[in-house]
Amino acid sequence: METDELKEELARLKQCNYTLKKERLKYRELFNRANDAILLFKFNSPNEPVTITEANTAACKHFGYTYEELIGKTNLFIDSPETAIRGTEILSDLFEKGHEVLEIAHKNKNGESIPVEINHKLIYLAGDTMVISVIRDITARKKNEQELRESLEREKQLRETLENEISQRVTFMRALVHELKTPLTSMLATSELLSKNLKEEPNQSYMKCLYAGIQDLNLRIDELLDIARGEIGLLRLECEPLNIYELLKDVNEIMKPVFESNAQKLTINIQNQLPIMIADYKRLKQVILNLLDNAAKYTNVGGDIRLCASTDDKYLIIEVRDNGKGMSLKETSNLFKLYSRSHKKGSPSGLGIGLALSKMIIDLHQGEIRVKSKLGEGSTFTFSIPLRPETQ
Repeated sequence: METDELKEELARLKQCNYTLKKERLKYRELFNRANDAILLFKFNSPNEPVTITEANTAACKHFGYTYEELIGKTNLFIDSPETAIRGTEILSDLFEKGHEVLEIAHKNKNGESIPVEINHKLIYLAGDTMVISVIRDITARKKNEQELRESLEREKQLRETLENEISQRVTFMRALVHELKTPLTSMLATSELLSKNLKEEPNQSYMKCLYAGIQDLNLRIDELLDIARGEIGLLRLECEPLNIYELLKDVNEIMKPVFESNAQKLTINIQNQLPIMIADYKRLKQVILNLLDNAAKYTNVGGDIRLCASTDDKYLIIEVRDNGKGMSLKETSNLFKLYSRSHKKGSPSGLGIGLALSKMIIDLHQGEIRVKSKLGEGSTFTFSIPLRPETQ
């Protein structure tokens, strides 16, 4: 009877042993299939190195050692010199907190330093204090971080260089405008006085021509100053209720002599009832005059120019159309950029700032400006701005 019970007990123990062995193999397989390196250390005290008791396949590959070469070694065997110096500090923090994630450096079998992120935790197994460490190689991440830092530093240097160049250009423009404005002011006043007082011909015509030229030069200098302000964000609008009919009448009176001198015809077409709107009268007039002046320059003698004004529910829409030379797609793509000017033979000279300044003004009005053009068929410039701009 006792023999039978003993046999049954032995069979049960054998089955348990088989089950435990099977479970151990299963967990060993899972352990070795982990993508991250995993080490199990025996922990004695924060002042003593920890000893490796288990390592998975990824850990062996990470360090370049076999399983047998790793087992029994301490952390000093795999720590880089700078990490080894911090060994006591790292273990003390872990002992105090029980769990920690930090970045350190390991060394592989070839002595190469490997930046890693370790997630380690104190655990207790069969009465022993152990440290389980999950190790992730962050070499690629560190490289990307370094490249990002270098890229940000280059971007910072380029931005500072650009800001410095813009500042120098603005300073130069301000100084230039000041130097030009000082003598021009007296010239403008004197020529205006003479043009009114001289009655004899051809002197009166000469003086009127001189006065008109000085006025044009004064306008160009003002544009240079506006561009300088616009580049650094100091160009401001003075918006108030605006009568569009008065604006168009004012523009017509200013441009009429220009078109008459070129035997060109200006037609103003108002498509519907135009309401009072909120905008900067001076700046809008500046934009429309610039568009009409360009139309006059690039349209042949005897050509037709149309100025159309209309509104929809929210926007004022102004269109300036000519039947002049027209432009290619390449020319129109850069038209609103600073200092963009056609270099084709026969094109009017200038700095090419008028349209860039016009775009700045329309942008400040929360609107948009665009162009359609075809070589030999003329150009159409259209801008639209809100009748009631949103407060900013």
